[in-house]
Amino acid sequence: MKDTRQKIIRSAARLFAQKGFSGTSVRDIVSAAHVNVSAIRYYFGDKRKLYQATLTHLVQQHSAHVWGTQTSLPSLDEVRAYSRMQTLDLLHRMLDCLLEYGLNRKELPLERIFTQAELESAPMRKMLFSYMAPFRELPYKILARLTGLKEQSPELLVVAHSIFGQIMLSECHRFVILDQLGVKTISPALCQRIKKVVWKNTLAILNSYQKGTQKL
Repeated sequence: MKDTRQKIIRSAARLFAQKGFSGTSVRDIVSAAHVNVSAIRYYFGDKRKLYQATLTHLVQQHSAHVWGTQTSLPSLDEVRAYSRMQTLDLLHRMLDCLLEYGLNRKELPLERIFTQAELESAPMRKMLFSYMAPFRELPYKILARLTGLKEQSPELLVVAHSIFGQIMLSECHRFVILDQLGVKTISPALCQRIKKVVWKNTLAILNSYQKGTQKL
């Protein structure tokens, strides 16, 4: 029974990533998963609840793959007690882990689903972005401490997306890198080179705030 539920979620994730919530029918999902409609009703109730279950599964999978069980992130209270160097080390580790994960994956269903967000209705977009909340809080806290910017300020929002936007390497970005270098996979050496560039850029942004020279 558990296998059937997971099979449905895997098929739903692939279809939601390709066509979005609105463009994917229950018929599409049951056909891809090789189950009948009653299985959707039994395990999830309806398409919307299946969509929510799929997002929950993908977010948990993403978190487990990125951080693993041995490298859990500290709580916000723990971060508040960090020195500047400890906070920098944490940010560095976050970026490295996310890059490692992003550069070596072949499938990106979660990212594809979020690229569909603009095409969805307002309630669906609201639900989609609610899943991002746990991933925003800690990075914003870290960057607020390192820059002195207010956590809810538009400026910090831009800084955060400038830094973390470096690691949002979609299939398109990876394809371009691989094609231009004439290689088939991201080697460990190339991965390390990319990590170094990302961290160098990150330090440049943070240092400009520390010196009080950055104005948006």
